[in-house]
Amino acid sequence: MKQKLTARNLAFLGALGAVIVLWSATRTWITVDVASGTVQIPQIVVDGASAAAATTALSIAVLAGSLALLIAGKISRYIIAAICLLAGIAIIAAGAATLADPQAAAFTAVSTATGLAQNAAQYSVSAWPAVAVAGGALIAVQAVLVLVFARSWAVKADKYSRSAGKTAVEPKDASSRNISSWEQLSDGEDPTADRR
Repeated sequence: MKQKLTARNLAFLGALGAVIVLWSATRTWITVDVASGTVQIPQIVVDGASAAAATTALSIAVLAGSLALLIAGKISRYIIAAICLLAGIAIIAAGAATLADPQAAAFTAVSTATGLAQNAAQYSVSAWPAVAVAGGALIAVQAVLVLVFARSWAVKADKYSRSAGKTAVEPKDASSRNISSWEQLSDGEDPTADRR
């Protein structure tokens, strides 16, 4: 099981959740039939980006965080996981709020289309808010798994670390030795110290 919970697989899981949320945000979440006096206003269609505007921005942040997880260091992994967890919870809350109260979610779109703050309308909610909730749950699960398993992942070697220069083998020819001396100087070491 631990072999499957690598940084690459969990980054893919988070990216998949973010793409699901982004895709659902472009679909119709709420359909509103508004009757205003004798004039029948056409059907108002509210997409996910209008009903829950935060879902788009949060899913983009999760997508970027999931990609950054592939190159992140030890501490950065936990920061990314915490941000993704908060974003997943916020996406779940936004989708659930739309399912629970579609009138509040569609208020801005309906008032813009009708010019009325109060109106008698019939609201129909599609399955797309539930899809966004599922994507948010996938993001939250990914974040929890990163928090649990990030400790066991190998840390990528830093070519600029001081220990990287100590493992170098002394070159045999003169031109390579000059390059090696410059590398030792870059590491903060004295290249002439070994030759005394």
